[in-house]
Amino acid sequence: MRIVFAASFVDDADAIAGHIERQFGASRADAFIDDLNRFCELVASQPRVGRQNHGYDTTLYGVVHDVNWIFFEHDSAEVRFVHIVNGRRRKSGVEF
Repeated sequence: MRIVFAASFVDDADAIAGHIERQFGASRADAFIDDLNRFCELVASQPRVGRQNHGYDTTLYGVVHDVNWIFFEHDSAEVRFVHIVNGRRRKSGVEF
């Protein structure tokens, strides 16, 4: 299955990595991105692990990665990762 990262997903991941780098250093931020890529590959191989009853105001599928929700859509040809949202934020305050 083909993996596509939307620009919004890349922006979200870069923002999280930037925060991690400021708090814990560049090596930890690099480890986050590497782990995120591996996790996305795993999700793409089994996209039905995603759930739509996550409580966010979106029909996108969601899975939990560490403290973040990863939102994506899929069809028979590709998995498109759209957003990463900090799971500690109020769900009602998150816009898609």
